[in-house]
Amino acid sequence: MPLFRKDPFGRAWVLLSPERGLEPSAFGSVPSAPERSPLSPESKDRVGPEIAAVRPAGSHSGDAGWRIRALAHPAQLVSSRPTEVDAGVELFQQAAAYGHHEIIVEHPDARQRLETMPVEHLTEVLRFYRERIALAAARPGIAHVQLTRNVGRAAGAVYDHPYAQLLAVPVTNRWVEEEVAVAAAHHAAHGRCLFCHVLEREIAARERVVTQNDAYVAIAPFASKTPFETWILPRHHGSSFATVASNTLPALAELLRAVVRAINDALDYPPYNLMLHTVVEEGRPDYHWHLELLPRLTNQAGFDWGTGFFVNPTLPEDAVRFLREALAMQEVRA
Repeated sequence: MPLFRKDPFGRAWVLLSPERGLEPSAFGSVPSAPERSPLSPESKDRVGPEIAAVRPAGSHSGDAGWRIRALAHPAQLVSSRPTEVDAGVELFQQAAAYGHHEIIVEHPDARQRLETMPVEHLTEVLRFYRERIALAAARPGIAHVQLTRNVGRAAGAVYDHPYAQLLAVPVTNRWVEEEVAVAAAHHAAHGRCLFCHVLEREIAARERVVTQNDAYVAIAPFASKTPFETWILPRHHGSSFATVASNTLPALAELLRAVVRAINDALDYPPYNLMLHTVVEEGRPDYHWHLELLPRLTNQAGFDWGTGFFVNPTLPEDAVRFLREALAMQEVRA
């Protein structure tokens, strides 16, 4: 039975899921996707039952013709049914690993990638994300909803097919919780959102702005944890992705696609993780949802684990110059 256990020395909750077992990993560039995969419409391998889908009117679950769909995750890191678990004592707290876990298959064609999808389809994918996140956040007892895209084995990808994972759990996410705490303190001291404040300064300086449009801005964070780490933030404040305005999603799709293409051009298709940082609560004045894209170019060594520092060999300002050049070449090719 999966369990959450609270780290007594920090804020993190650890998900213990012995049923999952160890999974092999490989390092290197993202391999080419096969023509078919277990997530393809033609596959006879049953990955998980369909939960929801974007499909032609009149078609049913299991029929071909879907454009995007959500499947129950075969690993099921959490249980969909609440169970009674000994909560432990003050120093050793634990909780039932209750929640929701699904795979979002973003395109029926395994050879498609986020950066090759038409903007219209990627916009539809983002809209589907929003709907699935809103439904997961509305479940009783859910404290955090995490959407993640893993691309390449070194980044944890299980399938060579465009897909994302959605996990809804009753405990907080360590990184988002730290951001929330720092942002709340900044709001209490200055009366404004920390993310909006930083974004205003970054846009004015332009030193770490990768690209931008009327609705979104892509930046290299001032203290980037990994080489070429890139954040995408909405220009206008919003705490929850579940309430993002539909009319801004095409702009997000265009900018996201351009950033991923630039990273691929600059770094020869590296493995990467794309993570959505959002909160369940709507309308918070002190938190700002955003996407974090982290290419997997380095490994954490003993120094990193021993000190808690992230050692990044690339200045974010240098990374921005590379990405801007790649974006300029995109425009030339277009």
